[in-house]
Amino acid sequence: MRSHDARGTEPASAPDLALSIVIPLYKDEAAVAEIFRRCEPVLDQVGGGELVLVDDGGLDDASPRARELAETYPHQVVVVRLARNFGQHPAVFAGLAHASGRCVATLDSDLQYPPEEIMTLLAELSDAYPVVSGYRRDRQDPLPRRLVTRLLTGWLNRRTGTELNDFGSMFRVYDRPTVDLMLEFTERHRYVPAIVAWLGVPIKEVPIEHHARGDQGSRYRLSTLLDLLLDLITGYSVFPLRLLTGVGLAASLAGFLGTVFFLVYRLVEGSGVSGTVSAFALVFALLGVQLLITALIGEYVGRVYTEAKGRPYYLVRDVTRSSGRDRAPTLS
Repeated sequence: MRSHDARGTEPASAPDLALSIVIPLYKDEAAVAEIFRRCEPVLDQVGGGELVLVDDGGLDDASPRARELAETYPHQVVVVRLARNFGQHPAVFAGLAHASGRCVATLDSDLQYPPEEIMTLLAELSDAYPVVSGYRRDRQDPLPRRLVTRLLTGWLNRRTGTELNDFGSMFRVYDRPTVDLMLEFTERHRYVPAIVAWLGVPIKEVPIEHHARGDQGSRYRLSTLLDLLLDLITGYSVFPLRLLTGVGLAASLAGFLGTVFFLVYRLVEGSGVSGTVSAFALVFALLGVQLLITALIGEYVGRVYTEAKGRPYYLVRDVTRSSGRDRAPTLS
């Protein structure tokens, strides 16, 4: 078992292939055959490429099934099996680290993004736009998921200075220099679209088809998406801390002015709100602000703690490479 992380990754071969299609798998044994079938025409059209499948600790037979199909597949196949479930974005980075194409496409295993649309994105890839992203104009997802994505897109656009319509799309193509820059990151909380936006490389959005999910449904629960949103808010800006500083100052000023008001009112009118009631109201208001500030500081401290431990971003159990129909797979 090997730990892989940014520069600690096992270097891919020289980029002599036209395209690498990176797909993270999680409990996708039933979808593997369809992935192979749908990606084959795309790899045929680009004149040679590879399929990079990352088994993110699904504890099913997705990896054996992929290795079996790779034996007769006409294109190179790389099956990366992680030691356990690390999550979608570590799995994507594991795939990028083992991809050797001059261009790299990332795709979800549920095929909501049609693999055939990769050619649409590749047609727009250029020196002016080293990253092309698929924009889900007619998104086939439930309303709560769309709302979370809309919040995430608005927040990250403001924080990174971009103007994307769909920050949540993982259906993208990258040129090789951009992939190499992405692999330089060493932080433990990585969100692929936000990292690319932070790099400052121009991103072109292209409207693409978006299909409804299959019977298996989404791997992301709404609570997980909300956790991701909070993680992104604290991970790419200190704005929340500055906001709460302002809230704290405003609460202190309001408490001071309220105290002066009640004092003057009591002196002028001779009576007023009970001192006990006003004191409790003020205490509860300040206590709520303090709890909010403490919770947010805890989020940042937790991120610092995670980074300080310095654990690998992901662990690779084994890698199987097949060079095409005429070459047997090899295990590394």
